[in-house]
Amino acid sequence: MSPIDRSPALTAVRTLFHAYPCPYWVAGGWALDLFADRLRRSHGDVDVVVLARDLDEVAKTFTSPRPMVELPETGVRRSWAPGEVLTPGPHALVLPDDPNPSPIQILFAASDADEWVYHRGRGTIRKPLAEITLRSPDGIPYLAPEVVLLFKSRGGRPKDHADFDDVAHLLDPGRRRWLHDRIAPRYPNHPWLPSLR
Repeated sequence: MSPIDRSPALTAVRTLFHAYPCPYWVAGGWALDLFADRLRRSHGDVDVVVLARDLDEVAKTFTSPRPMVELPETGVRRSWAPGEVLTPGPHALVLPDDPNPSPIQILFAASDADEWVYHRGRGTIRKPLAEITLRSPDGIPYLAPEVVLLFKSRGGRPKDHADFDDVAHLLDPGRRRWLHDRIAPRYPNHPWLPSLR
């Protein structure tokens, strides 16, 4: 087992999702840590992505305590009633009074059959679910780095640039090309593009 697999934050994710019957992925900075096989920086929480189409299974699995809806842009929380539709982007789920070492935030991904769909790309940016899924030595599923970095490319936050600088050299040519070709049309002057060419 890799030392990163033994981190308390990822152990908590594995425990929480043990009974969840659908695909899920560690995302964000932790996914890049798993890809790099080292803890690169501290994290305020752990982002875990599930498919929006599996929302009913989320409701069945996580009942005690019932997750709350959080609006990621504001941090405002409210109760969540099973059956309420939540969408990728504006909604996330969090556990009230999360006792885990790093709070776990459940995010939603759009999909179409066996493809992941980038919800900010008007359905034009897609990738097979099998290709976005990587696994740590201990079997923790996490998002492929090019997908994580695509989300981070919009932000401009210092930590997003630092994350890119940390892992860009680890991307193989196919991952570099895929990320370059998704960023360049929308942001032709993006600072990451020279490193991805």
